[in-house]
Amino acid sequence: MRNCLKIFLLLLTPAFVNAQQQLPDSILKSFKNASGDSLQYLASFQAYFYFEETNKDSAIYYADQTLLLARNNNKKLQVARILANKGYQLTGIGKYAEALDNLLQAFAIAEDQRNASNSWFTNTQRSPEQNRLLVLSLIHHMYALLMTATQNPKQEIFHFKEAKRIAQEINNTQRIMLADMNLGSAYILTNRIDSASFFLAEAKYLTLKSGQKKYLGYIFTNLGDIALQKGDKIRAKQLYYEGYSVSNEQNNQITATRIYLRLADFYLAQSQKDSSLYFAKKMLETLKTLGQATGITINDGVAYQKLYQSYKLGNQPDSAFKYAGLALIAKDSINKNRITNLAKFQSLSLKEQLRLQELEKQTLVTQTRIRIYVLLAGLGVFLVVALMLYRNNRQKHKANIILESTLNNLKSTQAQLVQREKMASLGELTAGIAHEIQNPLNFVNNFSEVNREMIVELEEELKESNTKEALIIAANIKQNEEKINHHGKRADFIVKGMLEHSRTSTGEKEPTNVNVLADEFLKLSYHGLRAKDKTFNAEMISHFDEKLPKVNIAQHDIGRVLLNLFNNAFYAVNQKQKTAGVDYMPEVAVITSSDNDHVIIKVKDNGLGIPDTIKDKIMQPFFTTKPTGEGTGLGLSLSYDIVVKGHGGNINVETKQGEGSEFIITLPLS
Repeated sequence: MRNCLKIFLLLLTPAFVNAQQQLPDSILKSFKNASGDSLQYLASFQAYFYFEETNKDSAIYYADQTLLLARNNNKKLQVARILANKGYQLTGIGKYAEALDNLLQAFAIAEDQRNASNSWFTNTQRSPEQNRLLVLSLIHHMYALLMTATQNPKQEIFHFKEAKRIAQEINNTQRIMLADMNLGSAYILTNRIDSASFFLAEAKYLTLKSGQKKYLGYIFTNLGDIALQKGDKIRAKQLYYEGYSVSNEQNNQITATRIYLRLADFYLAQSQKDSSLYFAKKMLETLKTLGQATGITINDGVAYQKLYQSYKLGNQPDSAFKYAGLALIAKDSINKNRITNLAKFQSLSLKEQLRLQELEKQTLVTQTRIRIYVLLAGLGVFLVVALMLYRNNRQKHKANIILESTLNNLKSTQAQLVQREKMASLGELTAGIAHEIQNPLNFVNNFSEVNREMIVELEEELKESNTKEALIIAANIKQNEEKINHHGKRADFIVKGMLEHSRTSTGEKEPTNVNVLADEFLKLSYHGLRAKDKTFNAEMISHFDEKLPKVNIAQHDIGRVLLNLFNNAFYAVNQKQKTAGVDYMPEVAVITSSDNDHVIIKVKDNGLGIPDTIKDKIMQPFFTTKPTGEGTGLGLSLSYDIVVKGHGGNINVETKQGEGSEFIITLPLS
């Protein structure tokens, strides 16, 4: 294998020499002193990063060199990282299908924990598992950039958030900052300005704190875009120039080119032809200098377009005509390449989806076969036991008579215990109903008694023709009647809640996709609250395990449980939003996963949380923290009965006062 590697490198010598001519002396020296595969890998890796943002062809060339060396030495974690880097470069030149192929290979390697220690140059300050997670965070980031290029904002935001989550797990500030920066840019494109401002502010803070300012100009550019969208042109211009200054200071010409575009557009909108022409020329000049660095979102065609607009504004028709033609040619070429590459990308994406579906089908077939074999084995054991019992039946006839008598006694005792339990529960329930319904009934009785007395007074005033006093008494009677009606409805609400609590479903269970059920009731709950309060907004977050098996449940009952938990979660964040201030972002999340023989559903919010003093009481009937008239305290009690008694599962809560709550439902698969 090593001889094959040397032959391959020899065949690529002309390209290798051409690329090396552009390398700095320090990297050339590393190549010269590279006596083994590991050192040669390190030199090629340094060369890749030298060309990463300035020459895509050279960057891909050195990525291929490092990839060959890593595969030759079975360093799988290095292979995953290089595949991610190469996917990034391929995205930059518009080869989306090839980029997707490289990134999917990288995911397959990095997600396997067995590859954690299979690496060169392991950072001694991090464990092998932390190194693996760092590579996985990088792959999610590169995949998100591919989703950006292929205009898939939902997947783009999801993978940037995954990259950040993993980076936070291993406390890697640089990767957190990059994720925040790109999330800010993504939210601008989806017109979610508040979210964009939040992530960009965090990225700016981490950049200044770490002192690594390479991407600070890009952050200023996005903040300028936000200011412009808000109509603050002076602030936008100031931020663009700050980005212009720091990008040139850090020699980040790609970000500088973005800023030239922003400033050209800014001055075109102000009809300032000289300034717009200056920055359009700067943009084209920088793009020509960068050469093959096409990983940015702007291109020669955009530069030509801005020059055309600037010359047209300056009433220079010859120059305007020239650049209009160049812009049209560049646009036509770019569109053709993009359509071709997107078609390949979509074809590969479809193939991958079909492959995953086929894999899921094969898994289901295998599981079905295993269940059939287990069932047959169980049936065989049952038949053997039945035959043995039949053979020994006559010898144990007397023992069976004794056992039958004992069983009858046990059944009788069991029936008595069940009856006692029912009576005890009935007594507890009756006491609860009496306690809850007593208050509204007291109000109804008291106001009725007062009205009776006031009607007598009204009759006396009318007899004396005292109209003014009669009207005052009539108004008081009307007000009392409204209170009687209010408390009567309160009593009716409690009774209906009790009927709902006591109502039983058919209990028929069927295989159910929990992801679909949870998603349906999450949206139902949110839109139900929005219908009552148009000012309320919250972010709904769902992390569904796509490989989650179907579980045997009563859909109606579990749906009631989920709806109740979602309602409580949205209520909690709504209450917190009223006092937390403008920086608070309400979030309600649902997460599904599987663990051995169970399915786990988590409902999480960042609301008010539950105090420790009442945490153990929330599942009790009639216990509620809501104001009078807004809750009966039966929802969680009903949910507990459905999950624990109806499905043999479990429901727990983890909470911290002031920070939020998480309800965890565990349901057995069988």
